[in-house]
Amino acid sequence: MQTAQPGDRVEVHYVKRFQDGSVVSSHKRTPVELTVGVDDPRLPGLGLALVGLPAGASTTVRVTAEHAYGPSDPGRIRRWPRTRFPQEQLLPVGKWVEVRSRQGRRRRVRVVEVCGPVVVVDTNHRRAGLALELEVELIRIHARETAPEMREP
Repeated sequence: MQTAQPGDRVEVHYVKRFQDGSVVSSHKRTPVELTVGVDDPRLPGLGLALVGLPAGASTTVRVTAEHAYGPSDPGRIRRWPRTRFPQEQLLPVGKWVEVRSRQGRRRRVRVVEVCGPVVVVDTNHRRAGLALELEVELIRIHARETAPEMREP
């Protein structure tokens, strides 16, 4: 029976949940293709968990916060001038708002406090500090490509 090995391309169905049980994403109908042994940004921590599984098998992988989206870093709490946000933009405490970086890229930050001309924001990834659970079903293992046989002229 063929089992998944590092470097194999495989197709999986998955459900990704946070530690509180909320479903983040799910691919139960359409399989996702990935390489065994390589961490996929959508499925952190799954890299080697599929090694040795045959097609049709399922597994549950628990991913710590450190290996998922990283721990919440208190050093990423920043004090920004209110002028960094559009004047008409509401800044409700505890909510995520969109802001443009100085390079013009959009990003989301969580408003921690508004103190007159200063806004305290959390610039951590919105899922930092949260552990994950991945329920994965290995649907198919693609045949490895083999080198063509050498032939005598």
